[in-house]
Amino acid sequence: MRSMRSKRIIQGSTPQLSQSSSSSSSRGLGGKRRPGKVQARQTVARRATSSRDQDQDNQQDQDQGFSLDFNEEVLEERRERQRQSRQILEEGDQDTKPNDAGASTTTTTTTTTAEQEGGVEEAGDELFDDDERGDAVSTATTAVMADSPAPRGASSLTQETSVATTVAGLLVLALGVAGFVKRREIVAKVGSLLGVSAGDSSSSTSSGESTMADKDKEKEERRWRQEARGRLNEMCAELKNYPNVDLSSRNLRSEGCAYISAALAFNDVCEVVDMSKNGIGTDGILALCEALENNLVLAEINLEGNAVGDEGASGLADLLRTRQNITSINLNGNNIADDGAKSIAEMLKFNTELAKIDLGNNVVDYDGAVALAEGVKANSSLRVLNLSGNYLGALGAKALSEGLRENRTLEELYVSGNDIGDEGAEQIMSSLVKGKVPLKKLDLSNSAVSRAGIGSLCEYLSREDCGLEWLSLYMNDVGVEGAVDLAEAIRKNASLEHLDIGGNNIGGEGVKQIAEAVKENAKITTLEMGYNPLSTEGATILAEQIKFDSKITTLRLGWCKLGADGGQAIADALRFNETLGTLDLRGNTLGDKGVGAISQSLKIVGLEGLERLDLGYNEIKDDGAFALAQAMKANPEGAAASINMSNNYITKFGKTALEEAASMVNEFTGKEVSITY
Repeated sequence: MRSMRSKRIIQGSTPQLSQSSSSSSSRGLGGKRRPGKVQARQTVARRATSSRDQDQDNQQDQDQGFSLDFNEEVLEERRERQRQSRQILEEGDQDTKPNDAGASTTTTTTTTTAEQEGGVEEAGDELFDDDERGDAVSTATTAVMADSPAPRGASSLTQETSVATTVAGLLVLALGVAGFVKRREIVAKVGSLLGVSAGDSSSSTSSGESTMADKDKEKEERRWRQEARGRLNEMCAELKNYPNVDLSSRNLRSEGCAYISAALAFNDVCEVVDMSKNGIGTDGILALCEALENNLVLAEINLEGNAVGDEGASGLADLLRTRQNITSINLNGNNIADDGAKSIAEMLKFNTELAKIDLGNNVVDYDGAVALAEGVKANSSLRVLNLSGNYLGALGAKALSEGLRENRTLEELYVSGNDIGDEGAEQIMSSLVKGKVPLKKLDLSNSAVSRAGIGSLCEYLSREDCGLEWLSLYMNDVGVEGAVDLAEAIRKNASLEHLDIGGNNIGGEGVKQIAEAVKENAKITTLEMGYNPLSTEGATILAEQIKFDSKITTLRLGWCKLGADGGQAIADALRFNETLGTLDLRGNTLGDKGVGAISQSLKIVGLEGLERLDLGYNEIKDDGAFALAQAMKANPEGAAASINMSNNYITKFGKTALEEAASMVNEFTGKEVSITY
């Protein structure tokens, strides 16, 4: 390596110095030719050879991590020096006669002095020019060679010149070395910025490893793209060949949606497509709208849980104004605000086929509610409107009620989670009382409604023309007095089938009145009273009412503080009830005693109608599991198809007993029993 660097330093001088050296070496001090011409030829030959070695050094440096950038001007100067070197060699061939030793020494000294002066000047001017630095160092080397003792008979002038030449040569050599070191520092600094260490053998290896890592990454990306394209093509094939396609939770994003949208254009097969929970943004929705412009078959599209936004909602609204074949669209959870709601409301004024629109869990506020009310008022086809989980408030509910009063087609209205309060609830129910909307399902859950807000509701339920079949007041604050009022309306109602009054702080007299009203009502089949403080007393009252002549098929009493005694009361009712299909007793601290009582009823009576039994969160241990397993074995025909035993204290022994019982039930009846732990 050291010899390699020496070759780099002793590179040929500039053209000017070459000419000066040639001229000086051709003649002595007296102007006559000297034998030193042969030595000059040798010097030029060495420089020509050094020029060839330089190209090899550059190639080796590049292999080791160096990158030397020569421009065209520098290359042209190098070619010029080579031409001048060949010219000097040709001139030397014309005169090869030797002269005396003294003259030869003097000629060499004179040449050295001239080269040294040129080298000092140029090296001092520019320390970072490779060619000039090499020439200066070459001159300095010649000067050191000339510092040998002069032959006997040489003049004092020659000796003085030789001493001066030696000093100047050392100075030039020092300057050349300093320039070379400086250049190495610059190269190292640039290399560090680029992540390459010059002269470090590991740099090329690191670069190679980095290149390999990049290639592996690109290869992996290509493979992933090919797989993604393959999956997208499979989805397109489904859309073209099946009438009902589920593409939910496929992580399509906007790009994937745009890709498969082409399969919906001119599609005459697919009628229902589910693209929910795919992270589809505005661009994907607009591409979908463009494709659906040419679709005359698609009837239902589910876009729940995407990122449609106001712009996407506007695009869909424009599509639905002209495309009347789509009858149902789900935009639940799509960050649609008032502007998007206004676009949809405007569309409702013109669309005559859309029957269902879900705008739940968006960010629609008062302005959006006002616009939607106008759209509902003018629309003649809408059957289902879901606005749950927005920000309507009391004012928005009041505005919506104005549209409901004039509507003649709406059958299902969901406004839960809008904090409409008593005032908003009263406004909506008042519009139902005064209007002619044929409402069948009403969801007012989680709406901050108290007894003061259900007055109009009770009035509506008591009417003979009331067609309400499904009512949810879940998680409000009706209380005992409100439950008494509601029970009175239920006794008069002839349409209600599903009643959910869970989480309303109903207990004592309220439970009794509701239970009696449910027994008298000929239509109610589902009663949900979970999250109410029924306690053992309420459970006993309710059990007595459902024991005989009850139409209840679903009874939900989760988290009602029944206890083991309350479980015993429910077990007694099970001995006589023949209609119950779903029984939810979660979170009631039944323990082994309560579950044992229920198991005894199931074993003796053989309640064949029970399909789902939920006993989660009841502190049940292995003894309770053993009792239930014995009941299943004793009456396999009456075993429930689904049993939830999750979040209890059952060990592997209790689980084994239940699994063996389920296996026996399957063997005897062919019924599959699913047990959740």
